[in-house]
Amino acid sequence: MIIVLKPQSTDADVQAVCDLVSSLRYQPRIIRGVEHTVVACIGDELGNRSLEALRNLPAVDTVIPIQHRYKLVSREYHPADSVVTVGGVRIGNGEIVVIAGPCAIESADQFRTAVRHLMAAGVRLIRGMPFKPRTSPYDFQGLRDEGVRILRDVKAETGAAFVSEVMGPAHVEALADVTDMYQIGARNAQNYDLLENVAAARKPVLLKRGMASTVEEWLAAAEYLLVNGCTQVVLCERGLRSFDRSVRNVLDLGGVAVAKAESHLPVLVDPSHAAGKRALVLPLACAALGAGADGLIVEAHPDPVNAFSDAAQQIDSARFGEFLAELRPWLELAAARKKAQAK
Repeated sequence: MIIVLKPQSTDADVQAVCDLVSSLRYQPRIIRGVEHTVVACIGDELGNRSLEALRNLPAVDTVIPIQHRYKLVSREYHPADSVVTVGGVRIGNGEIVVIAGPCAIESADQFRTAVRHLMAAGVRLIRGMPFKPRTSPYDFQGLRDEGVRILRDVKAETGAAFVSEVMGPAHVEALADVTDMYQIGARNAQNYDLLENVAAARKPVLLKRGMASTVEEWLAAAEYLLVNGCTQVVLCERGLRSFDRSVRNVLDLGGVAVAKAESHLPVLVDPSHAAGKRALVLPLACAALGAGADGLIVEAHPDPVNAFSDAAQQIDSARFGEFLAELRPWLELAAARKKAQAK
């Protein structure tokens, strides 16, 4: 942490700041410049009491953090790429994955059909969503307990591995025996009670970025999972809220590149929620792989026009093989690039 003092600060002001820094268990180092005096604070910003309160001192101009607010997810702590294994599928460190499935489970026939279509196309991880957080209380919220029963039945029939969203601690327990990976959605990305409860389940977690979260806030949310014992975490960029309505959300590929540079965790991209339109899903998916993403999560439905939610952005699951065929050169290029970087 660096404390920059105002130009008119006296020696007494500098000493007062240093005394407070010392009382907070940091070692102050004074650097005198032409216009400003700077106090560098040596110590663990993550373990010690915050120096942010010093911003209120009359002599202080600004306080600048040096350390990140996350440690376990950082490359400084773990330089090599992490690999997360879900249902036998490896994500990260050169392994490129495509997760697909409907926005929500709407019926047994709808979900069973989608799963069979997607597995026939080669998809090994399926979106299985009994619970759906929606902006309006009048929108379809998922089949809930009935959806869990459908998920369980389809798993027994097909052996598919599922990624399922949880909105509260009760959902964590309800899905414990049937889902292979918990998803924390954008609306719950900073729900720290939920993050702690999900971490306690010791299953892999897909953590989406909040719709208005900074990359630092996204990685700090992941830190909650690791601190509480969940070591299998995958980040997911899904687009940020914007004034521009030409797309549903603005896909922050710069944020993907930053997350890959700052963190050892795998990073997926959700082009469906960023696009909001079926025709835009493929180009955004290609761009995501070009930006260094470790894979994609894509919405696919057996009857997209009549889907209960997100109808405009879902791909026909019967034609998902065609989508993958168009995406194949980008998947192969991304995998080759990651293998070359690993050498």
